[in-house]
Amino acid sequence: MKRFTRLAGAAVMAVGALTAISPLTASTAGAASPCTQPKWDIHPDRISTGTFSWGDGTAIRTAGYVDCTIVGRGYPSQGIDVHCSRQNDNGLWWVYARNTSTGKAGWARYDAVYTTGSVLPPSCS
Repeated sequence: MKRFTRLAGAAVMAVGALTAISPLTASTAGAASPCTQPKWDIHPDRISTGTFSWGDGTAIRTAGYVDCTIVGRGYPSQGIDVHCSRQNDNGLWWVYARNTSTGKAGWARYDAVYTTGSVLPPSCS
C-alpha cells in the first residue's frame, strides 16, 4: 500500500508541475522574435562614401541580433556597401551592409566592420 501511495503522489505532483508550466510555455511560444521585427526591414542607402571594410568573417544576419540567421559573411578582401545603422534593444549598434563581392546583404555588428574613422553611419529611420 505504501508503494501505491508514493506512485500516486508522484503522478499528482507531475501533473501539477505540467499544469504550472503550461501557461508559461504557451505565452512565450506566441511571442514575436526580435529577428522578425518590421524595423529591420527598413535600410535606405544613406551613405555615399567607401570608407568601410569587412572584418575577418563578419556575420551578415537577417536582423540586428546575434540570434538571427546568418545569410553570409564578409572578409577584408571583399567589397562592402554600408547603407545605414540601427541600435537594437540591447544597446548594440548594427549596420545594414551588402557584400559587393558575393551579393549577400543584411545586418552586421558595427564593431565588426571597419572604417577610416569612428563614424557611425546615419540612422536607418
